[in-house]
Amino acid sequence: MTTSATHQGPELVELEERARRAWGSYRENLVDLDGIAYDHAERAEWEHLQTELREIATQRAAAACADHADGEAPAAKRPSA
Repeated sequence: MTTSATHQGPELVELEERARRAWGSYRENLVDLDGIAYDHAERAEWEHLQTELREIATQRAAAACADHADGEAPAAKRPSA
């Protein structure tokens, strides 16, 4: 777990992990391809990755707003231990 992750709620930690998995899936789905096959697959994989990352960003913002509404400082602003 990263230092910044220790100051995040479980939902934000899970969203970080989802983003890492999305990037890993993108790489994994392209690693054995080359040429035209890579070009075609990469476009589709990139679109899928971007959709997933937008969804994660939306959920991250909602979670950060919920933390703030509960009286907690946003994750990026919390003092470190």
